[in-house]
Amino acid sequence: MTWTLRANVGRDAINLPSDVKVVQLLLNRFQPHYLSLLRVDGCAVHRTTCAIEEFQREVVQSAAPDGVVAPGSETLCALRGRSAPSSVTLAWGAKVDEAFKYKVIAMCFKLDLSPDFLMAAMALETGATFDPAVPNTAGSGAVGLIQFMPATAKALGTSTAALKAMTALAQLDYVEKYFKPKAGTLHSIEDVYMAILYPAAIGRAPGDTLFDAGTKAYTQNKGFDADKDGRVSIGEVSATIRKRYNAGVLPRHLG
Repeated sequence: MTWTLRANVGRDAINLPSDVKVVQLLLNRFQPHYLSLLRVDGCAVHRTTCAIEEFQREVVQSAAPDGVVAPGSETLCALRGRSAPSSVTLAWGAKVDEAFKYKVIAMCFKLDLSPDFLMAAMALETGATFDPAVPNTAGSGAVGLIQFMPATAKALGTSTAALKAMTALAQLDYVEKYFKPKAGTLHSIEDVYMAILYPAAIGRAPGDTLFDAGTKAYTQNKGFDADKDGRVSIGEVSATIRKRYNAGVLPRHLG
């Protein structure tokens, strides 16, 4: 999969879902221009078309933004940045090899989720090392690209010891296996990361509490408690994963 389009995307356009997802993914890389990340869901809703117009105004500097991204257009070229039409770039892609990138994209195509969002989640879980053997620093026993817990590893037909011995490329098979039951339902970066951290909280409000002080879960996740009030909220987790995403799309990490 490359960042190319088969037809127009945007206002009154054909809006093939696969094309819309490409545009949403690329627009998100210019997130400093917008209030929040777009859902990468293939739906060209009002928020997506408005984001295209804003991008055309602020980045392309078009005097008459039309809210449309066409194949071969100036808008699409600007969205790709320095990338060639046939190249594949990912958030945090500069930290991994080509085989890893292509496998992530192929996997995310099957799972119907943004590869940039998954890369940001794996970067957060591994301290941006993408080391398949990296252990959880809070002593939970978790390991690897998405910090597989021992019970999770067992449910997937393996063990944390076996996962730790794998290459990053091989461990991606278990990342895919983990996400497969939720395929097609994780369109926001919060949904993708919450599927790893606390699946029961997917879709809950930003102010909702995930972990309270005095619990083992809080102790293992107190790094998310930005205001040190003794509770970890979904909003605090969202701010953390978005910060890791934003770092991943910087020129030195996008690759």
